[in-house]
Amino acid sequence: MDINRTRLFLYVALALLCFNLYSLWIKEHPAPAPATHAASPGTETVSVANLDELPTPLSAEPEVLTIASERNDVSANAYILVETDVLRLKISPKGGDIVYAELKNYPQTQDNTGQGFTLLDKSDNRHYYLQSGVLGEEGPDSYRAGRGVYSAAQTHYALQPGQEVLEVPLTWQDNQGIFVVKRFRLYPGQYRVEIEHTVTNHRDLPWLGNAYGQIARKPLAHEKSKGSFLVMQTYQGGAISTPEKPFKKIPYDKFNKTPKATVPGGWAAMVEHYFLSAWIPNKQETQQYFSRLNQQGEYVLGSVGPKIQVDSQQSVTTHGQVYLGPEIAETLKVIAPGLELTVDYGFLWPISSFLFWFLTHIHQYIGNWGWSIIALTLVIKLVFYKLSAASYRSMGNMRRLQPRMEQLKQTYGDDRAAFSQKMMELYRKEKVNPLGGCLPILVQIPVFIAFYYMLLESVELRLAPFMFWIQDLSSKDPFYVLPIIMGTTMLLQQRMNPTPPDPMQAKMMMAMPFIFTVLFLQFPSGLVLYWVANNLLSILQQWLILRKIEK
Repeated sequence: MDINRTRLFLYVALALLCFNLYSLWIKEHPAPAPATHAASPGTETVSVANLDELPTPLSAEPEVLTIASERNDVSANAYILVETDVLRLKISPKGGDIVYAELKNYPQTQDNTGQGFTLLDKSDNRHYYLQSGVLGEEGPDSYRAGRGVYSAAQTHYALQPGQEVLEVPLTWQDNQGIFVVKRFRLYPGQYRVEIEHTVTNHRDLPWLGNAYGQIARKPLAHEKSKGSFLVMQTYQGGAISTPEKPFKKIPYDKFNKTPKATVPGGWAAMVEHYFLSAWIPNKQETQQYFSRLNQQGEYVLGSVGPKIQVDSQQSVTTHGQVYLGPEIAETLKVIAPGLELTVDYGFLWPISSFLFWFLTHIHQYIGNWGWSIIALTLVIKLVFYKLSAASYRSMGNMRRLQPRMEQLKQTYGDDRAAFSQKMMELYRKEKVNPLGGCLPILVQIPVFIAFYYMLLESVELRLAPFMFWIQDLSSKDPFYVLPIIMGTTMLLQQRMNPTPPDPMQAKMMMAMPFIFTVLFLQFPSGLVLYWVANNLLSILQQWLILRKIEK
């Protein structure tokens, strides 16, 4: 192995180690929560929660409006339970908010198969919920009167077998002649929920307002951690879609610093590893998207639609939908343009998307995600077989010249200029290119990185078993067997490669398998399995080529 390549690997290893240490430090020393601000003297009686509960309409000034106290207090046991074959929701009569969402087909943990993954939950332990409605001077969401309380015909709605759609109508009315029907529509097998608001005006004057939707979340400390490439911390935060940038990330620390965006259609989402909550307004309307950190420590992201006018004795219906479910690109791209980009494959997403498509087709035949990863690794090795062979031949020729290199080192060791000159003469005489092993590896690096992120972001691998003790490919090996095997295979590869001429570099290169073994201890099993399979196939190919060269 030549000096330049040795240095390249050495610098990469040290950089990865530094990133890991820095990320662990950040995780152990999270940033303090922003301080809350007291209300200004002389302000009307205001509930802090109420003040931050409603978005600002397009025409409102100033930015934050003072609103009156809520007109009702709804007890926790008044929630409306809504169930389909894949979703279990709780809707609060106050505002018709979705305050709980459970994904039935995705267990919370490996052992707790009876409890689905909890995505939304407005409780003492977790603040994560979705609001939508119509707001204005007069209800149901009013800056003067607070949020209205809807009525429902029943407290439990369930999708029956064979039923094509489940409708959940909520109603609200005031004593001025405004009547609102908020209707939820859910479908079998879908994590999409349609939401309609029909405003009927029975009074003599027009009713004016705006439709809105927003997601509020108070992330836990580990959910706010930025992590790093090595800590396996994927992006968690907000995102919106704009014509210029279909997937625009809004990290938590940027919620109060991101300006409003006026966008035709679009969507707003809270992104986390594997799962997603998204508000998708009417694509035919121009929306004003906003983000903020309220005084309760909740990060709020959403949009306000254009002004609505409902004339006397007329009705107007607004349309929107939400998505509460797993990050499955094929499903998301049908719901809204750019929503599939929340499956964050990074800048190599075209390659990652193709690899995942290939992996799913392999899984259809094999039926096990672990063996599918191994099979796809084999396919990639076959595609790059000739490039890898060129690299291994170059290393094999370098290894063949190793005894003669040692002789030159003993003869000209003290004269580095003469040693380098004689070494290059030896390369030319034997027709060996010392850089011949680097280019084939560099060509393959983008595919390896894309494969890495594809495995990291695929919700299909969450809680997916492989065999024996590996029962979750998305979590670390509980007994660290795979990382140890991976380190052993790296050490074996080092033994097969030529020794660097610099003794210090040789020692560092031999230490790399141990460094990477430690780093890989916390990696998901699926990723470690990929590296083990790749290393074993590389060892086999390199052994065959070296054997041919020696003969």
